[in-house]
Amino acid sequence: MILKVMVGLVGLTALFTGGYFITREDGVMALTKVLDERLASGDYLAALGVAGKIKENGQSTPELDQTVLQTAHLLVAEDIYHQAVKASDEGRFMDARALLLGSEAVNNPVFKYNAEAVALYNEVDTLAAGAAHKTAVTISDLKEKAKAEQGKRQVLEKDKKKLENTLSQKEKTITASKAETAVAKQRATESQREAEVKQAALLAEQARAQQLMAQVEQESKQKFFTELKNYRDMAQKGREQLDNAVTEINSKRDVTALIYVSQGKILFEEAKPKASNLRSSRTPSVYQGQVDDLLRSLEQFSEASKQLRNAVVYIEDQGSAEFTNGFTNGKNALANAISYLSSVSNLITSNF
Repeated sequence: MILKVMVGLVGLTALFTGGYFITREDGVMALTKVLDERLASGDYLAALGVAGKIKENGQSTPELDQTVLQTAHLLVAEDIYHQAVKASDEGRFMDARALLLGSEAVNNPVFKYNAEAVALYNEVDTLAAGAAHKTAVTISDLKEKAKAEQGKRQVLEKDKKKLENTLSQKEKTITASKAETAVAKQRATESQREAEVKQAALLAEQARAQQLMAQVEQESKQKFFTELKNYRDMAQKGREQLDNAVTEINSKRDVTALIYVSQGKILFEEAKPKASNLRSSRTPSVYQGQVDDLLRSLEQFSEASKQLRNAVVYIEDQGSAEFTNGFTNGKNALANAISYLSSVSNLITSNF
């Protein structure tokens, strides 16, 4: 029974690849050749289907199991790559960079779009860094200018007070020239007007700097929520795979159940390091609790994957303690993960 379960990783995708039902040894060799051709052409879904047919003929090997696992990773990488291309086309360079960072699309040279993915990652990484640098330089320039204008205004205010003191002394002691006093007052008036003009200019510059900084803060917040949503969506897709696995286990379909569990596990493993990096370096303090909930959700989803896989091993003896414990623990972990994920979804909904 255990051997049968371990070779069942490719059952679901086999549903899409009919036409290879061959039971003789020469038929298995033909399927193996087709499998190699599908992998070479980058048709990963079809390759999984062919591998499933090979296993159905009792030809499972450790090398074939490894090929199935690697192909499943490549299938997920293909979806991530297409999402990154779309994000780049829409000018969402930070999103594209976040999707590609650490993924099989960039790190696995066997992936059919590996060269394109690496080139795209280098491009969006440069564009994202350039945009951030440009904004930082602009803010720095505005701060320096505001600081310089502030200094000038303080000098003018000091000059004005000094001039007013001088005029006050002259008004007390002057006895001869009212004309001189009038000229001095005119100079004071002009100085006052000049100070007012400069003060107005300074206030305008400060308002502009505050507006720009508010805009940068809003963009940073939006990028955070977009990245958080990407990882939430990956967790949600994985959850759907586990829900399907529960349905298959209830129907005693061990092969398809394992496929769903495996696909979900890959998504959780892809999302966990990215979500952890987001939490440690780009999460505003006010939202750290929800990102922690996302990480807890991913941990519970991974635990659910492990327990459901254990239940599948004993699927033909559903009255056994081993099956009951694995299935119950898997569903409990899945429920916990969904509960944690709901707080993340609520936060995302309220900010989009």
